[in-house]
Amino acid sequence: MGASDAMSSKGEKFSSPVDMDIDDEEELNERKPIKELGEEFLQKFCKDASLSFFNEYGLISHQINSYNDFIKNGVQRLVDSFGELIVEPGFDPSKKGESDWRYASVRFGKVTLDRPSFWGGVNKDNEYHLLPRHARLQNMTYSSRMKVNVHIEVYTQKLIRSDKFKTGKEQYLDREVLSAEDKDVMIGRIPVMCLTVAYQSDVKRNRLILRLAQTGLEDAKIEKEVLTVYFLSTEIPVWILFFALGVSSDKEIVDLIDFPTDDASISNILFASIHVSDEVCDGFRTQKKALGFMETQIKRTQFPPKESAEECLNMHLFPNLKGTMQKARFLGYMVRCLFQAFTGRRKCNNRDDFRNKRMELAGDLLERELRAQISHARKRMAKALQRDLYGDKGLRQIEFYLDASIVTNGLSRAFSTGAWCHPFKKTERISGVVANVGRTNPLQTMVDMRKTRQQVSYTGKVGDARYPHPSHWGKVCFLSTPDGENCGLVKNLAATGLVSINVAEPLISKLCDSGMENLVNDASTPLHEKHKVLLDGDWIGVCADSLTFVTELRRKRRSKELPHQVEIKRDEHHGEVRIFSDAGRIIRPLLVVETLNRIKPSKEGKYTFQSLLDRGIIELIGAEEEEDCRVAWGVKYLFIEDEGKPVHYTHCELDMSFLLSVSCGIIPFANHDHARRVLYQAQKHSQQAIGFSTTNPNIRVDTLSHQLHYPQRPLFRTMTSDCLGKRAYASSDGFSTRFECFNGQNAIVAVNVHLGYNQEDSIVMNRASLERGMFRSEHIRSYKAEVDNKESTDKRRKPDECFNFGKMPSKIGRVDSLDDDGLPFVGANLQSGDIVIGRCAESGTDHSIKLRHTEKGMVQKVVLSSNDDGKNFAVVSLRQVRQPILGDKFSSMHGQKGVLGYLESQENFPFTIQGIVPDIVINPHAFPSRQTPGQLLEAALSKGIALAKGIPLRHVTPFSTPSVEAITEQLHKAGFSRWGNERVYNGRTGEMVRSLIFMGPTFYQRLVHMSEDKVKFRNTGPVHPLTRQPVADRKRFGGVKFGEMERDCLLAHGASANLHERLFTLSDSSQMHICHKCHNVANIIQRSLTGGRKVRGPYCRICESADDIVRVNVPYGAKLLCQELFTMGINLKFETRIG
Repeated sequence: MGASDAMSSKGEKFSSPVDMDIDDEEELNERKPIKELGEEFLQKFCKDASLSFFNEYGLISHQINSYNDFIKNGVQRLVDSFGELIVEPGFDPSKKGESDWRYASVRFGKVTLDRPSFWGGVNKDNEYHLLPRHARLQNMTYSSRMKVNVHIEVYTQKLIRSDKFKTGKEQYLDREVLSAEDKDVMIGRIPVMCLTVAYQSDVKRNRLILRLAQTGLEDAKIEKEVLTVYFLSTEIPVWILFFALGVSSDKEIVDLIDFPTDDASISNILFASIHVSDEVCDGFRTQKKALGFMETQIKRTQFPPKESAEECLNMHLFPNLKGTMQKARFLGYMVRCLFQAFTGRRKCNNRDDFRNKRMELAGDLLERELRAQISHARKRMAKALQRDLYGDKGLRQIEFYLDASIVTNGLSRAFSTGAWCHPFKKTERISGVVANVGRTNPLQTMVDMRKTRQQVSYTGKVGDARYPHPSHWGKVCFLSTPDGENCGLVKNLAATGLVSINVAEPLISKLCDSGMENLVNDASTPLHEKHKVLLDGDWIGVCADSLTFVTELRRKRRSKELPHQVEIKRDEHHGEVRIFSDAGRIIRPLLVVETLNRIKPSKEGKYTFQSLLDRGIIELIGAEEEEDCRVAWGVKYLFIEDEGKPVHYTHCELDMSFLLSVSCGIIPFANHDHARRVLYQAQKHSQQAIGFSTTNPNIRVDTLSHQLHYPQRPLFRTMTSDCLGKRAYASSDGFSTRFECFNGQNAIVAVNVHLGYNQEDSIVMNRASLERGMFRSEHIRSYKAEVDNKESTDKRRKPDECFNFGKMPSKIGRVDSLDDDGLPFVGANLQSGDIVIGRCAESGTDHSIKLRHTEKGMVQKVVLSSNDDGKNFAVVSLRQVRQPILGDKFSSMHGQKGVLGYLESQENFPFTIQGIVPDIVINPHAFPSRQTPGQLLEAALSKGIALAKGIPLRHVTPFSTPSVEAITEQLHKAGFSRWGNERVYNGRTGEMVRSLIFMGPTFYQRLVHMSEDKVKFRNTGPVHPLTRQPVADRKRFGGVKFGEMERDCLLAHGASANLHERLFTLSDSSQMHICHKCHNVANIIQRSLTGGRKVRGPYCRICESADDIVRVNVPYGAKLLCQELFTMGINLKFETRIG
């Protein structure tokens, strides 16, 4: 029940040999050299290969493949890992009864996943298939029922004597089965199509990490120059561990370590380790004594395991290695690596290197969380089952013991709160795993699904974790990262970056066929002259010649005998061959130079990517294997000679722009701009640009969405934009163009100063262009309200808790646009203060939803439905057409953002001799300090493209942009100035402007930041009940913040009356009474006069008089301070002067 397999990395259906003409193996002798293929042909081949790569893998194949692998293999593997659950009786004598103690055995079997469905119809008796759009519309969780085959066996145990000579035991426990049951039970619901932020694990799995510190290492450490091992939360000397594994002598241990002992410091460490082992355990050189010492140490821990020391060694120490001598050899290899790092012969591993990291995608994260929830359900099941094992009680149905809501609610809670299980700390949870997907435009959605987040465990100064690392090259973008606290921790995958999935097929037999020898299970065979072979961190064998072995493996991988995602690394310096087939590695495609001459020009001009992988023309390279490669930056570097000889390259990039992320690769002339501006466009402006986010807006009820009325494609093209999106019409050069990642319009932009209204990043726009529909957009906001369904509600509720939709006179707003059902009619024009959804309680209390004071719009759709909680809900969508107004934010593709400062009439704008009037005028001072000449080059190139005759120069891919001379020549051929300048005439006077104005088409984006959403105004309104000052929230009709710096500005202007009005009259003006004699506060009290008459007024209790009392105007904050100090026993006196 996984996601669609259209983007699966298997790709068998793409392997048709008809699409491509490639030489067969027997034609190797007739291959042509690369020079005969030609640079132009190889450039075209790289473009076609890139297009086929994105056709097959897309942009989110790593998410889909990870989830599919979890559904097909991971769920069953997870359930099988739990094993048998033995439920023992409570051994309470008062509840035993007459029969023997009963035990229960529970085993989980095959897991099945149903298709997502829901119950509907008149009587809720029909089951319907649930589609994602239905779940989105009805606010339901798109999840699948997970069923597992549960086998429960109830039995009693009896002690039976046996013949010791035959069985080896005098007595044994025999099971007498009383009852057994086998049934498919629903264990919970699992979400379908989970797309998560890729989470970078801090530590690489199945890999030894060596750290040399004073306090020691995690697995093997030096402490006072003594080798010890931390195993099962206890500290054990290494020498004792060697003998516990079955090593017979000290010489064998030294041979297993295989490190030169001529270094005095190493010899001292070895002797000290033997001496310490002899002190803590007398006679440790026998395996029985060593195991006994380990047993004692393990049982002293806080949570000792049930198993014996020997069983713990087999289960928890290098569990992938089966033989004890193999474990001893690997332990010796660990000590050897530690000694090499201690003496400086081996570099310590860098935690920021991608070779030491793995990406945890949806499958890995779901498996971790599901494991915790199923484990919780099993514990609850054992407790419930234990109560029914007493006496002669019969067992109930399995569903009674296995609570499916634990898994369902646990996964739902993890997604809603974002708190996920820690990888190895059971009591902790981590945050930052779940993120919301943005829907402003399609590019933002894709970028969010390709984000990676690194979880740093150390706080404060993170250090090198934020900096780019050489292993990031080609795998993550070194520009697309947010600014602020997450800078460098949140990254984006490069355009061709893939994440590997777990290779299921066994590889050891194929490695043996290539020249590997299996690791022997003894300690006497010398292996120091052979190279080690490690598979996913486990030492599985040795080889005599690593170069021949690695060459044969790579030949098999290029001929489809090995999986394409297997990574092969030859470490000649340390005598190791490391092979990786695990999931989470970032890999990327590269051209193999030595096999490029297999290509012949295709008759149809199409190449399937899987065929290229199968024939070895392209291979997927990981971070560690790339260190053995010499990669050319492009095809043209393959034809460059050094001193008459060609430079030897092993691989070649498909295109240099694929080193960047998707949002960076579509920026024209990105290599000409300042890096900070490229970061702004890639990380901020491209994701805030208003586009057309979905193709089905009529059946969606998003909370907030924007749609541009007339989106356009830019005049330029890049390699990334050509490879992405849906197919459009074929261009003049025969290449099918795709423009889905751009969100904006082409505007005629002039660089000029216009009446001072475009200074400091503001822009001036043509009013006539806006009236014709330029940058016009729709703003759609949805309002939602829920009521309880009476049919599904079992318990009685109070009248104040039972809500219903309906129209009733309301004190909080107008109800003129509502029908009798409490919902507005489609097309109703709602203004600020109107009721959008009428809702009231049975007691008559009004609980309606009201439009805030800055919101308005036309009702576009009204939806009434029910969700999976059994509640009815109503959604009302308001549509508002927005034309650009003063204060709206715009941006070019080069990080040049600005707000609209002035709307000028078309007749007052400068115009050229051809009658062209600019749409936007920007200030020339925006370019020198921002260092964005790319925008000027884009305008000049777009101008040449629009006016060129024949096939224009269009491609502006980063790192392979056309030269300035080519751009100017194209403009000159079209009959314009080489540098894009135009002679213009003043629109107000008609006179010719003496200076030349640079003008040309530029792609501009309208951003979601609009002044209509941010405008804040108020005269009087809600105040805080304690301080009586205006509240601070715009949604609550709060006041405008007026701080210290604003106060200083008014003081500098001398506007004392304005300052008094702002800080006193419109804030918290108040009055209080002061006694002019004693300067104390006079309270207003009711007192009796002579004659029995009572009067209420100010009265000084100190002077006992109502005379000489004055009334002063003070802020209520000062009055409140006086009263609070008075409660603390501090009295304030006020000096008054009567003017």
